[in-house]
Amino acid sequence: MMEVRSAPAPALDIPALRGFVALADTGSFTAAALRCGVTEADLRHAVRGLEDALALPLVAAAGPPRLTAAGSRLLDNARRLVTLHDDAVRCLVAPDGPDSSPCPAPPAEADAVCEAVRIRTVLADAIGCVSEGFVLFDREGQLVLCNERYRAAYPLLKDVLRPGVRFADILRKAVERGAAGSTVDDPGGWIEERLRRHIETDRPTDHRLTDGRWYRISEHATRSGGVVKILTDITELKRHEEALARSEERYRRLVETAPYGIVVWDGARVRFANRAAAALLDTDDPAAMPAVPIVGSDVVGDGEPLFAVLPPPAPEPPFAAPLEVRVAGRDGTLREVEVGVHPVEVEGEAAWFLVFDDVTQRNRAERALQQSQKMQAIGQLAGGIAHEFNNMLTAIGGFAQMARRTPGDRARVDQCLGEIVKATDRAAGLTGQLLSFGRAGPAEPARPVRVADQIEELRRFLHPILGERYRVKTDLRDADAVVMIEPGLLHQTLVNLAINARDAMPSGGTITITIDRADPDEAFRWRHADVEPGPLVAVTVRDTGNGIDPAIIDRIFEPFFTTKEQGAGTGLGLALVYSTVTRAGGAVEVASEPGEGACFTLYFPAGRTVPGGEADRRPGTVPPAVIPAAGRAETGPSPFAATVLLVEDEEQVRDFIRLTLEDMGLRVAAAADGQEALAVFAAAGGAFDLVVTDLVMPHLGGADVARTLRRECPDLPILLISGYPPQDEDLNDLLSDTRSVGFLHKPIEPDALADRVRSLVD
Repeated sequence: MMEVRSAPAPALDIPALRGFVALADTGSFTAAALRCGVTEADLRHAVRGLEDALALPLVAAAGPPRLTAAGSRLLDNARRLVTLHDDAVRCLVAPDGPDSSPCPAPPAEADAVCEAVRIRTVLADAIGCVSEGFVLFDREGQLVLCNERYRAAYPLLKDVLRPGVRFADILRKAVERGAAGSTVDDPGGWIEERLRRHIETDRPTDHRLTDGRWYRISEHATRSGGVVKILTDITELKRHEEALARSEERYRRLVETAPYGIVVWDGARVRFANRAAAALLDTDDPAAMPAVPIVGSDVVGDGEPLFAVLPPPAPEPPFAAPLEVRVAGRDGTLREVEVGVHPVEVEGEAAWFLVFDDVTQRNRAERALQQSQKMQAIGQLAGGIAHEFNNMLTAIGGFAQMARRTPGDRARVDQCLGEIVKATDRAAGLTGQLLSFGRAGPAEPARPVRVADQIEELRRFLHPILGERYRVKTDLRDADAVVMIEPGLLHQTLVNLAINARDAMPSGGTITITIDRADPDEAFRWRHADVEPGPLVAVTVRDTGNGIDPAIIDRIFEPFFTTKEQGAGTGLGLALVYSTVTRAGGAVEVASEPGEGACFTLYFPAGRTVPGGEADRRPGTVPPAVIPAAGRAETGPSPFAATVLLVEDEEQVRDFIRLTLEDMGLRVAAAADGQEALAVFAAAGGAFDLVVTDLVMPHLGGADVARTLRRECPDLPILLISGYPPQDEDLNDLLSDTRSVGFLHKPIEPDALADRVRSLVD
């Protein structure tokens, strides 16, 4: 029976607080008295005494009790104090007993109870301050301690989570109030499963609770048989995980839908392959991808799997550039593919990240464009060649007509014929320049050339080309300047600049050519680092034309770039100027202002000064007296007699070479092609001292003729002639015999032909 005192209740009147809690829970004095084991009158007296002691309105005067706001706060504190009191009594008075009914502590142990209550209060306060949710159940499954953070995680069960309530009852309330979720089809099974997990204290699990936040729930068994549950708020972690998962999914979709094939290869198996890779390799089976054969490559042999040549994965890429391969599909279709190989790390292990780019269509388009550009370039080149050779033909035809008008003036005829020969040499130089244009390799053979002499010849050459409206002035500030260059190339370079100046002065004007020494400064050396240190010769060509637009001045040396009308220019002239000067070790600079004309300056390394005439004489040439002007020997028999087999498909060239050889006193048998030459050689029983053969002929080429004849006569001297450089032909086996095999480049000069023939026959 509860003892009721009429005096004001002390601050810690556990029986009064217990009765007050029972009254608040049941809503009836009768039920509360029955629950506490006291009479209804005693309970009313105790509650009123508590109300008087605290001076707070706790209940209504009549009818069912109704808590005020202050009463609600007292109720929370009362429940906490009663629970702490009962737990302390249970622990201190009967720690091993199952008695769960409330009972007052014996008087002898009152001090111990109060100390236990104080410790419990401090402990509860400390647990209430932690950021994690905390709850403690004893070995009978009753709730012992529970902080507010834990209760906040279960807003639908907050009033149930009080000391003394059993875990099974909490679960039943959760089902009744919907706190267990809307997907619980079997409440009994769900409760049983939760009880099992509670007892077995499984590993931490993540749940989204009824407060809408995510928690990691850890359950730990205590040494006395109870269970501690800790709720750690992981909502932000889950948000980051979800954001990461969404990002991974987004990038996975991007990789899957990428137009490039992507494969991750760890050296043993394919770890990942997207749809584009499956389509390109013609299989969606990752295990079959490493066996897909490749059709030809610089790295992969024909029919060899690509993956077989990849080295083991490493931190550095194995190839500096993407591999270019061709992949054959099962239907025989070939795809041109670029494969980029990049290092990547997968699960802590090195792997190759392979990017497959199908470039079949791109390469086809590029080849079509290149073919179109090639045809356009051929057309422009043909026009340019015609333009340049028309200049030469103008000079040749002009001087020929002048010679015909005065045949009796021997001096004038000799002068005209000399100019025709020079124009022919320059045409040959232009042909050689076109053949070597853009070809990497050593520069053309050079010799000392006195620039002043070349410019004086240039003035006479330009007169019939430029016309009467144009004047050529020279300013020879250094008349003895010498440069190392092939004279024909220097002449053609100056002609190109003069014609370019003429086209910039449609109404006529003056072209001034200056020769001077140059002492380059540091700025020049910085602009032209490839020019060797030392003195330079500066050749300047200045015009009084319209000048050059600053917007295009940086492009004027580009091949095929021209500002002239269609058909009026090819864009090769200045490109050839630049090529010639730079191959001679020099540099080109241009200065121009719109309306002020243009000034081109050619810088050449200065050569040593040579005596007059030496700079222009070609080494190894035969003096003019060897072959008389009339074309026939005039002073007795030839110094040597030999029989020559001449093979040339061009009739005029064949007649020219035949006459030149006969003028030397040689006997000549001529053939129009390689097959005829073999027949003539066989008919004569191989009685020839020399074979002179063109390389490019129908039916059978000159190289094959030479090889066939030398198999029969290994020591037979052979002179090969061609309009193409020898490196363009496969002649190594023939030219290696320098004693009995020679080469002569077209166009052929009689003196040079005589010299080579003597060197082979003597």
